[in-house]
Amino acid sequence: MSSLIDIKHPYQIKDVKSIDEYLFILKNILRTASKKNLTEKPPGFNIPVRWSSLNKSFVVDFGTNKQRDISGVNLTNLSFYFNEGTDIFNSIIFLFNKIKNSINHETVFERYKLKKNENRFFNFVVNQKTIYLTGLYNRCQSKKRSGIYSPSNKKSLLIDNSIDFLLNVQKNLSFITIPNIYKMQESYSSLYLQFLDELNSLKITLKKDQNTEFFVSLKDVPNNSKHIKISLKKYIQILNHELFIDSTDLLWFFVYHVTLLFNHKVIKSLNRKNVENFLLYDNISNEFIKIVKKYNVEKIDEDKIKKETFYPPLMPVSF
Repeated sequence: MSSLIDIKHPYQIKDVKSIDEYLFILKNILRTASKKNLTEKPPGFNIPVRWSSLNKSFVVDFGTNKQRDISGVNLTNLSFYFNEGTDIFNSIIFLFNKIKNSINHETVFERYKLKKNENRFFNFVVNQKTIYLTGLYNRCQSKKRSGIYSPSNKKSLLIDNSIDFLLNVQKNLSFITIPNIYKMQESYSSLYLQFLDELNSLKITLKKDQNTEFFVSLKDVPNNSKHIKISLKKYIQILNHELFIDSTDLLWFFVYHVTLLFNHKVIKSLNRKNVENFLLYDNISNEFIKIVKKYNVEKIDEDKIKKETFYPPLMPVSF
């Protein structure tokens, strides 16, 4: 989603100090997920749209302190901020034209009080010729921007992304697609116990040095404070035996690995097949938690940025 919307991997919720602590976080995520509708995270460009009394029309506002967003991006100034012909340029034009051609679009902005409160915005996701609506949000106050107060310095707060809300908006903006909604089919307690059993049998072969390979399990993670937070890229390199592992790397190596195994376990329990990801909104932290089937890692290779996609092995696992 756009930078206006707080969205995190499970391991980004707090600074993890131990595997036991992280398993407790995952258990709470599972319990919350079992009580809620889970929403697809659509691919594409996230485009937040608000009303602008200055322009007397809807504008794109990515929520930064740039004059571009303070004034708002519209069809008149779009080419000043984005290169013509680029994907983001074309996506914004496509969205604007769809909104303008919807007879009742101003009614929607009025009904959900976007005209009265310019800090409110719809978040659209544009993927080629498909436009998703993910919800109605309120921008939070910052040093340079107005908005609702957030004691935890959030960029925005969700107002509504319920299926009833999305369907009501769709009645007037018929071009929008509603993201898929999923439900867990098993109880969270049963699923969590299965997950723990599978973790207990988890063994991975890693390299200590050029000539030494060894098995590691969760029991091998040192129970002390000497842990180094490694990057996702380094995690994949260690897993693929491209780098050696040190004992200080073990905690975060397993945090990344356990996260993917957990994600696959939850995704497999949903009432739909072939799900790639979903979002879970936590009402306590006012954050979206993303559960993804794969990590996309940017890798610099000969001055070209490529995307590495990593899927975890099936559980239980032994390399």
